[in-house]
Amino acid sequence: MFDFNTPMDRALTGSIKIDMAPEPIKGSGLVPLTIADQEFAVAPVIKESIIKAAQHGIYGYTYADAEYRNAVDSWMLRRHNWNTSKLNMFTTNGVVTALGIAVRTFTDPGDGVVIQPPVYPPFAGAVQGNDRRLVENPLIYRDGRYEMDFKDLDIKTRPDDVKMLILCSPHNPVGRVWTRDELTRLGEICKRNGVIVLSDEIHNDLIHPGYEHTVFATLDGMEANCVICTAVSKTFNLAGLSCSNIFIPNDELAKRFEVTAHRENTSCVPYFARAATIGAYTGAEEWLDELNRVIDSNFKYLYDYLGTYLPMLHAVRAEGTYLAWIDMRELGLSGEELEALMLKNFLALDEGYIFGTNGNGFERWNLALPQAQLVEALFRLKTAVDSIQC
Repeated sequence: MFDFNTPMDRALTGSIKIDMAPEPIKGSGLVPLTIADQEFAVAPVIKESIIKAAQHGIYGYTYADAEYRNAVDSWMLRRHNWNTSKLNMFTTNGVVTALGIAVRTFTDPGDGVVIQPPVYPPFAGAVQGNDRRLVENPLIYRDGRYEMDFKDLDIKTRPDDVKMLILCSPHNPVGRVWTRDELTRLGEICKRNGVIVLSDEIHNDLIHPGYEHTVFATLDGMEANCVICTAVSKTFNLAGLSCSNIFIPNDELAKRFEVTAHRENTSCVPYFARAATIGAYTGAEEWLDELNRVIDSNFKYLYDYLGTYLPMLHAVRAEGTYLAWIDMRELGLSGEELEALMLKNFLALDEGYIFGTNGNGFERWNLALPQAQLVEALFRLKTAVDSIQC
């Protein structure tokens, strides 16, 4: 019904992924499989909503009005069984912006903030860039699957100066969709030790068959101890519109967050983001369902290809997101050598080492692209591996 096969030419549009790609990649005939935006056109209803907004002719300051809020609340209830209509909601220019606001609001310089690497690099940046102490609770990689280390988490969150945990749910880059039991156990540890949970749920709509996303705030007893970050950006390929919705059920925490957000002037909704969000949340559900089927098909192709032609490489079985996490350590290369090999073969990937502890030797692949491009990328990967095994 929708076109997920036709390649889109994004050159000279200011795209970070395309126009700032390494020189060997430009003109190579394959898009980088790096930054997490999609190589698909947005849903027609979103494009129509933006065109209609553009035709008005005035693009002034805009806020999350009733139409916007109703669209967001309806989506959360319909897709996530989460009634947000009476919760405090803030809009920020991206989830990373919200991370910084939350760190500055709920912790003091020198306080500890927990992350669970290997994880999205801006988590560490939001901590260290604000003069807070990075506390790592590394995930355990066991039998091809990642798990939380709850014993270590309990130890790391006991000190009085550890004030916050930044949770990635679903997890980027390892693709875990945390179960309700896992999230409950994490939440109980944090609550007992006086640690606020900031749950980045930006990939919450990109869930693979057989799995179900659990909103952290819906867990028994956790609503008062969390900040939930959501956005249309990953779901609907709208990252360039810079708009996220942040929910804080606890009124006291919300008031504190509001003070910082107001001081930093983050209360507006970008004009076109308002139109796109309303269009997405009220009319793009069928498009999303088809997108998820396309992503699932791409993952199956990846798994089958590696199993057949490159069995020494191991793709972690993703449960959510459109990001594949591939273990290439059996090649015996350092992170820098692996990166050089990929670039030599005209493959631009996100190197595992940028995701922190235990990421070295892995590569993150963005699979939100037409399958023909994935086929070409895997051919180049095989060529690269063959070149060092001859």
